Amino acid sequence: MTETVVHVETIEQWKSVLDVWFAQGYEWFSSKGYREDYFRNGSRQLRLNHINKITFSGSDLYSENDCIEYADFMAQQEKTMTKETYYVTQAQLDLITDLKKFNWPLTRLVNSEDIFRPLNNGLEMVEEKAILRYLGGDETIEFKVKEQLYRLWRVDDGDNKVYMKFSLGTPTYTLDADYAFKALREEIEKHKTVYWEIEKSD
Repeated sequence: MTETVVHVETIEQWKSVLDVWFAQGYEWFSSKGYREDYFRNGSRQLRLNHINKITFSGSDLYSENDCIEYADFMAQQEKTMTKETYYVTQAQLDLITDLKKFNWPLTRLVNSEDIFRPLNNGLEMVEEKAILRYLGGDETIEFKVKEQLYRLWRVDDGDNKVYMKFSLGTPTYTLDADYAFKALREEIEKHKTVYWEIEKSD
């Protein structure tokens, strides 16, 4: 992480910047609380350094070019907090993260089937577009791993693998895994009997 230095002009702005950083889990390097005394003693620059600790500049050491003005900082935070979130598999998230590290991620994506096929597997059109926007530099998008869903299966008398589903609230079965009842592990456990096995759903 690079350093962030915010220039403030009032004690309210000082506290607002600290509130943002405290909420994100950052702490003072060697202090607690708002430390209004730093502000009263003349500091107008709050700094989040490269080791994720909050410090201050007592003599306002940083130039205007090295500082973010309070209004710009808060606008940045608001933009960050209103990110569009899309859910993908862990494997897809790993591919997206790896692609983002390259200078030309879109070119690498288009030119590599080893990346494109597993990344594209099971995505909806809206998620595909979001990935392209993200790799193109759109910072209002974030990706998170989907919660793992499970389903119940068993082998029937005809030696077919069948999956449990509900029809009008009554448990029944289907040969098609896409139509199986899927839920989080805790919910699936409630429906398991000696006849059914649990497996991860794609």
